[in-house]
Amino acid sequence: MLRIHLLDIFRGISVSAMVVYHFFWDLGYFKFIELENMTRGLPLFFAQCIGASFIVISGISFRLAIHSKNFSIKFLRRLLVLVLTCSVITSITFFVDKTSFIFFGILHFLATCSLLGLLFLKVKNNNHLFILFVCSLFVSVSNITFDLPSHFSWLGLNSEVPITNDFYPLFPWVSFYFFGLWVSEPVKSYLTHRNSSYEKDYSKFFIIYKGLQFLGRNSLTVYILHQPIFFSLFLIFIRISS
Repeated sequence: MLRIHLLDIFRGISVSAMVVYHFFWDLGYFKFIELENMTRGLPLFFAQCIGASFIVISGISFRLAIHSKNFSIKFLRRLLVLVLTCSVITSITFFVDKTSFIFFGILHFLATCSLLGLLFLKVKNNNHLFILFVCSLFVSVSNITFDLPSHFSWLGLNSEVPITNDFYPLFPWVSFYFFGLWVSEPVKSYLTHRNSSYEKDYSKFFIIYKGLQFLGRNSLTVYILHQPIFFSLFLIFIRISS
């Protein structure tokens, strides 16, 4: 399958924005600024837009990937990496702070969506995917809540929102994933058409373009490593300056 470079670029932009947001969140966590300033208002909206872009791109990428060679092996390998990473994140954050540990962050959500993608793997008709998107959107915006046990809070339908540092419940965020599945074909047609001329169009910004492309192709690795690196640097800085 042809590599769609522009999709890598969009993913690279999302990764860059995420790293910037997490840097300022870490400033709040280590009390260089007020943490509340990063968890409300415009910064919160910025973070939500980043998360939504990741999820939409994930939906697009999944449907395009099913046409690639060795899809089953690649899918299982990526799913295994996601599950292991989620387990490590949950374990470490539980050890650090049991009151707000991450039990269903964006990687947990994306792993769940990967399994949902398999369920709808044989849905080829875009109209059916559109109906699926609309139905999920209806549930997402209807504010339907239930008094469910806390271990079902990952569904996003509980009346009480759990305290956690990273929370992407199935609803409303799954709507963005289904949207990505729905628009994947027209997006593929447009981006493939632009694919052949991408180097010519962006030759003036070649280094930036290649950098974003690299980040996009290695987004999971960047996600896994950037926070441990940030935390280590902050701890070193605090140790030196104290």
